[in-house]
Amino acid sequence: MNGNSYQPAWLLHSRPYRETSALAWLLTLEEGRVDAVVRGVRSRKSRYRALLQPFTPLQVDLKGQQNLRTLVGLESTAAPHWFQGEALVCGLYANELLSRLLLAGQPCPAVFRDYSLLLNLLSSTDQREPALRRLELTLLEHLGYAPAWQLTTGETLDEDWYYAYLAQQGFVARSGEPRPDWFSGRDLVAIARDDWQSASTRQTAKRLTRQLLAPLLGSRPLQSRQLFKQLVAKAPPKQSSE
Repeated sequence: MNGNSYQPAWLLHSRPYRETSALAWLLTLEEGRVDAVVRGVRSRKSRYRALLQPFTPLQVDLKGQQNLRTLVGLESTAAPHWFQGEALVCGLYANELLSRLLLAGQPCPAVFRDYSLLLNLLSSTDQREPALRRLELTLLEHLGYAPAWQLTTGETLDEDWYYAYLAQQGFVARSGEPRPDWFSGRDLVAIARDDWQSASTRQTAKRLTRQLLAPLLGSRPLQSRQLFKQLVAKAPPKQSSE
């Protein structure tokens, strides 16, 4: 590696640009999401062609101060992660989520950390879902939409109560027979403690993050969720992570 201008990065998405170049959406450690032109990368002679792939740990050198940067240096630091089945679709979901919601040029080291951790854990069926939920919650925190693990009145959550989450307000207690759109206090407390042992906790976290992410994503569907539906349709019934 040459000089000190390189920084760790992951490729989130790319698409063709002009005849032989590509536009790349990168998640970098120091600058957050960066949109960059990679000139000539689609040429057979390009030394970057095999490196610019999702799930490959990279070091990148970026030039220019505009919204669209130019990638002038690219190296891999380790072998790429190779995923199949649900692990692959979870990785694609994470890439799509970050590509859609992260604004360019805003440092987000916690998101970079949890995304890197997710890729290390995706092949573990026990760790995959907790890692994905952690990334979603960290992303929500970066965007300013993370839940405060307490009531709107400031009181702590009670494990024996049920709660609804109201947009732009927070958790409010509910009494009576539990409804499908309510959240168990026991599960919410476990999520806040990063305790993912219970299947109920994992399912509650999935419902909660979907509710929180929905208004940010808007009406355009996630392509990775369509892939999940196809994957589940072909596989024996079981709970998916995404």
